[in-house]
Amino acid sequence: MKRILIGTLAVLSMTAAMGQNVVLGERTPELRIRSWLDDRAPIQGRTTLLVFFHSASRPSVESLGHVQALGAKFGDRLNVVVLAREESAEVRRLVAPYAQGNLTVAFDDEGRSFAAYNVQYLPFGVLVTAKGRALWMGNPRQLTEAVIESNL
Repeated sequence: MKRILIGTLAVLSMTAAMGQNVVLGERTPELRIRSWLDDRAPIQGRTTLLVFFHSASRPSVESLGHVQALGAKFGDRLNVVVLAREESAEVRRLVAPYAQGNLTVAFDDEGRSFAAYNVQYLPFGVLVTAKGRALWMGNPRQLTEAVIESNL
């Protein structure tokens, strides 16, 4: 019974990882943005950390401080874009304190970006070159300064 459970968990985790529409080194899907919080879009031509977010996801909310700190550490070399599927007062309340410097907040156009990336868990992050190629993906809470530095 224990082997069956472990095997099932392994298959499910592989399926979730394969479910993302991101291949390292390849071009990432185009973002579909309806609007930007306070009309603040990121500066073009920078490496960008995309963070897929939902206000009802406690891990998403808990990741905000970490991704803001990463953005502050790398300053003008890195954009941090928090992408929310829903646009609500609750999202604004949660993310507004972090939306400063190079951290911007985008509102997805009817879930199209989430669908294009086939987001299976939250938070989900993708480090993307200025030319749109995926460098890293996973839980942004596990992204380290060393990984970013090695990819800048």
